[in-house]
Amino acid sequence: MFAFIDRSIVKKVVNFLPRVGVGGRYALPQQRRTSLASAKQLFRSANMTQRWQRREISNFEYLMYLNTIAGRPYQDLNQYPVFPWIIADYESEKLDLNSPSTYRDLSKPIGALNPTRKSFFIERYNNWESDTIPPFHYGTHYSTAAFTLGWLIRLEPFTTFYLNLQEGKFDHANRLFHSIPLSWQN
Repeated sequence: MFAFIDRSIVKKVVNFLPRVGVGGRYALPQQRRTSLASAKQLFRSANMTQRWQRREISNFEYLMYLNTIAGRPYQDLNQYPVFPWIIADYESEKLDLNSPSTYRDLSKPIGALNPTRKSFFIERYNNWESDTIPPFHYGTHYSTAAFTLGWLIRLEPFTTFYLNLQEGKFDHANRLFHSIPLSWQN
């Protein structure tokens, strides 16, 4: 990160840099103006929420836009694009998209969906005793290089990256990604 004295110097530096953006598909065209805009300005000018609401773009395109504008590139495993868990039914032969039970409760974080896990996190928070570390509910962030590699372990080059992270060995099989339904249960 650089701290410049004023905006005119920023403009001069940006004009020497290559154009940025991911193309018109995600409303971030490759141009220098994009480099000078704040995330808030880019979000407002793209009208992506309205385009998504009008079904002009897919859910995937909208979520990719949100990830891009939030600074979650494919190149950083600690800030890899994230997608919310939406479906809660991984057992039915056929999904009933009109049934509320098909979807997860989006008013709660993932850690609070299961009553047992919710109790665990609340108890840890309430009983936390440390003079240096404030109490917390979740001990790790959902987006770390290790988690990203764990999800993508069956796809190269992520398998190789995972092995490099784990000193050349796979973790115990029951801790490796196996399926979406099992991941949802855990």
